[in-house]
Amino acid sequence: MARAETDWKVLFAVGGAIAAGIVAWVLLAGRTDDAPARPDDEAAAPLAASTVEAAASESAAPSLAMPASLAGTDAPRLPLDGRGHLAHARAVRDFFDYFLTAQDDETPRTIDALVRRALAAQLDGTPAAGEALAVWQRYSAYRGASAQLTPPASIAGGVPGKLDLDALQQTIDQRAELASRVMGDWSDAFFGDELREQRDDLARLRITSDPNLSDADKRARLAALDAALPESEREARESTRTQQAAIDTVAQLQKQHAPADELRAQVAQTLGSAAAERVVQMQRDADDWQARYASYDAQRAQLERAGLTPQDYAAQLARLRQQSFPDSGDELRAAALDQGAGH
Repeated sequence: MARAETDWKVLFAVGGAIAAGIVAWVLLAGRTDDAPARPDDEAAAPLAASTVEAAASESAAPSLAMPASLAGTDAPRLPLDGRGHLAHARAVRDFFDYFLTAQDDETPRTIDALVRRALAAQLDGTPAAGEALAVWQRYSAYRGASAQLTPPASIAGGVPGKLDLDALQQTIDQRAELASRVMGDWSDAFFGDELREQRDDLARLRITSDPNLSDADKRARLAALDAALPESEREARESTRTQQAAIDTVAQLQKQHAPADELRAQVAQTLGSAAAERVVQMQRDADDWQARYASYDAQRAQLERAGLTPQDYAAQLARLRQQSFPDSGDELRAAALDQGAGH
């Protein structure tokens, strides 16, 4: 489930359903394409810092360029404890995932070389150097094995729109077991929060989809799940619900063409005055666009009735669009609306 957003753009974001989030996670969490996988015993083998340096100099030549998708960015910093050892934190996975975002553009060998070079650059001379490479090998092994898991059937009993919650549960459990077996004591740091969140979401799905529960029973059970969450998680969910309510209210006010003052006051109550001013300005921009398009559309209709040849009509329509919409993006938008209307 999406966590609380502080950016004002949340007003116009469309939140994904819990079910869609779970399905996406179980289908994509183990995506590796052809990422390198290694046996568990090799992944767990301790490696000295010198091994990292040798691997980096051997497999990552100075000419090895960063992928275009990562150009101009820097890899996250790996967390260390006070003695130079690698800290058991999610930030370690974030470091590896930074390079894996380029897996659609680069071979697994190149990704591996980039990771090793970055490890050597950040951790040279520390005990964490060998530890980080061992974790990378474990993570690669996990990703390779995870890709072999059979995806769950997303439809239960052949009924469209009905999820097979038991199959989803089985897949989550399989990934949890695999993470524990391959990642060892790194399993919780890499996947703990994610697994807890998915299990909580699945529990909520079971409640809301249970036909034997009354609405009151469902509310009570959902409230019990809320009460069991850590305080920070409860606050995040409450903030998300508040913001979703604000989104719904704003959408309704916009649909009703509410005055700017009413729109501003409603948004300010939940998201603050700065967000309210942005929403009002966006509404003004939308109203301005609609007025300009209506004027343009009336003139376009006049051209249609003028009895012009197709060539003359096309030329005059192009000039009219350019005059009505100096911004090229607005001009393209008008052309798309025209095409959709069959003009």
